[in-house]
Amino acid sequence: MRSLRLLGAAAEAEALRLKREAGSFARSTLLQVAAGLFGLAALGLLHVAAWLWLQPSQGALWATLWLALADLVVMGVLLLLSRRRYDPVAQEALMLRRQTMAQLRAVSPMDEALSLVRWRGLVDIGALVVGQFMKRRR
Repeated sequence: MRSLRLLGAAAEAEALRLKREAGSFARSTLLQVAAGLFGLAALGLLHVAAWLWLQPSQGALWATLWLALADLVVMGVLLLLSRRRYDPVAQEALMLRRQTMAQLRAVSPMDEALSLVRWRGLVDIGALVVGQFMKRRR
C-alpha cells in the first residue's frame, strides 16, 4: 500500500511539473514569434530606409530610420522577456518526484505483501485457499 501512495505522489508531482513546463514553453515560444515578426518589420523598414537614402529627400529617410530603430528596440525587449525563468514550483515538484521514486525503490515487496495480508485478514486468504482446493477436487 505504501508503494501505491508513493507512486501516486510521484505521478502528481510529475504532472504538475510537466504542466508548468508546458506553460513556460508556450509563453516563451509566443514571445519569440512576436520578436521575429518585429525583426522582419525592422528589416523591411531598413530596406525602405536604404532605398529612401538614395533619394534626394532626407525627411522620409530619418522618419523611416527612427521607426526601424523603434522596431529593433521592441524586438530586443521581447527577446529578453522570452527567456525561460526559474520556476520554484516546477523544481519542487521535480524534487518531490525524485524523492518518492527513491523511497519506492527502498520499499521491500515482501513488506508490501505482508501489509496486504494484515489488512485483508487471514480469513479471506484462507477462504481463497479452501475455494481453490474445492475446485480441484471436483
